[in-house]
Amino acid sequence: MRLFNKAIFAVLAASSLLLTACQTPSNTLTFTPQAPSTFTSGSQRAVTVNVMGKDMRSQPEISSYIRDNALFKLSASPSVDALFQQVVQQDLNSKGFHIGAPSASNTNVIVNVRDFYAKVDQGNLRYKISAKIQLEINVQGGRGNFTKNLGATRTTEGAFTASNDEIKKVLDEVFKDTVTAIYADQEVANAIRQYAN
Repeated sequence: MRLFNKAIFAVLAASSLLLTACQTPSNTLTFTPQAPSTFTSGSQRAVTVNVMGKDMRSQPEISSYIRDNALFKLSASPSVDALFQQVVQQDLNSKGFHIGAPSASNTNVIVNVRDFYAKVDQGNLRYKISAKIQLEINVQGGRGNFTKNLGATRTTEGAFTASNDEIKKVLDEVFKDTVTAIYADQEVANAIRQYAN
């Protein structure tokens, strides 16, 4: 009986080890924005801003590719609208604005995510990944509106087939470029000051 229990345990351990080794990679890619590197004094604290992200893309995934005759769709965590809402909130907070609820805000800032996708083209021996992020930032105040378009693109090529890691690397580079452009931009902050109620 004891030998039987040991044999069962060994078979179960080997099976779980094999299943772990054969596990497919996660279809969710996680993104973490860098924090703003500069901060402005609190001179804009009188202006309270509500920031809202909207996913305006035509498809929910951030990439898709075919491997072994199976379609793999990748998604983002957090969602792309929540991700860029967080980035713009961090940016405006670092520039001295107070972030508040819609009912307590002087101005609304809507971040429309128009594109956040990595297109994967694969052949027998090569692959090409073209990533693009396109944002439309709308400032809506009592004295007027303003729209700013920001984004970035990157392309990379490699041998054989693309993996989640390569797709994540290219999307990370495009994401970092876009976040850097948001943090460097002064037009949105100037529009908030100009059009605030």
